Amino acid sequence: MTKLDTPQNAGALSQHDLAGVLDWWREAGVDCSFADDAEGWLEIPEEAAEPAPPPPKVDVPRRVTPLQRALDGAEKPAIGGARDNWRSDLAAFESFWLTEPSLAEGALSMRVPPRGTSGASLMVLIPQPEEEDRESLLSGRLGALVGSFLRAAGLDESAVYFASALPRTLPLPDWAELAQRGLADVTRHHVGLAKPQRVLAFGRGLMPLLSQGDTPPPMLSLPGGEVPLMIAPRLDRLARVPGHRKHFWTQWLEWTA
Repeated sequence: MTKLDTPQNAGALSQHDLAGVLDWWREAGVDCSFADDAEGWLEIPEEAAEPAPPPPKVDVPRRVTPLQRALDGAEKPAIGGARDNWRSDLAAFESFWLTEPSLAEGALSMRVPPRGTSGASLMVLIPQPEEEDRESLLSGRLGALVGSFLRAAGLDESAVYFASALPRTLPLPDWAELAQRGLADVTRHHVGLAKPQRVLAFGRGLMPLLSQGDTPPPMLSLPGGEVPLMIAPRLDRLARVPGHRKHFWTQWLEWTA
């Protein structure tokens, strides 16, 4: 497409006639000449016709099956170390809890000990210390929720043993893997030393540590016998959802009836 030029047969027209023809077409809105021959403006330039480079290769994350997770866990050190080194009384176990490296990765200074005495009416078991906990377990906001529950249940904190499945806070622990590596045995050993009359575990994620199946068992099997077990929702969920607190309270009343 080019600008309208003087026709090749312009010699047959006078200059005046030619100017009139051009003015007529311009007033009609035509200021370009058109041809039926194909032009090259729809062709792809040679540099653009080259094939685009392939997209970068993205590594697909490996899907881990329960069997593979168990095999991977077998390559890691057993949690708790040699069973012969496990302490046989509650006071010595607290020192073991704070110093045994295999119980949890990270600085030992971030570990929080359990609290309470052996033979308590109730053992409260949580997955791991809360972010606010430093020197005392359940000393933060969620601990206040537990305290309110115990008062409503008519229990004094001195009659309760407070413990966690891990000695320090870890991001997104894989409870199934930890259980397979030995944390389930350590947890049962801990409960056996505490000798509580009942165990109340907050957090269904703890199921791999306390049960061999998908359904919470009514009794926790220990080397020295069995103890009644109740598994409740996580404390942060109970704090957020009033309906969960109501359901939990109903379960508690049925469990302790």
